Amino acid sequence: MRAWATLSVFFCCVLRSAAEHSVAYMDNGDSPARVDLIKTQAPAYPEVAKRWRVQGAGLFRVTLNPTTGRVANVAVLKSTGYRVLDASAIIALRAWRWRPGSKWRQVDIPIRFS
Repeated sequence: MRAWATLSVFFCCVLRSAAEHSVAYMDNGDSPARVDLIKTQAPAYPEVAKRWRVQGAGLFRVTLNPTTGRVANVAVLKSTGYRVLDASAIIALRAWRWRPGSKWRQVDIPIRFS
């Protein structure tokens, strides 16, 4: 169990430090929930994914805490096809914030890595 926790922490640190921003595309422009969105963060494109030239598009469901506007959970509805890209998208989506007290409980967000 301890080795798994250490490996998880190591992977997250490597993923964050080896990533570069602005090569992932988030298409939530048509969503009515965008009106209450106050903070976004673009997903990082991990260096290992760039090196392997992997691409993919996924759909992620963000569950919100309506009183705080924070993300309570991120679920993968459609995987990008690569765990490293899915993990990068989840890390970014957890940093998103909506206006506290908004009516939104769940929002589906498509993300493309190319």
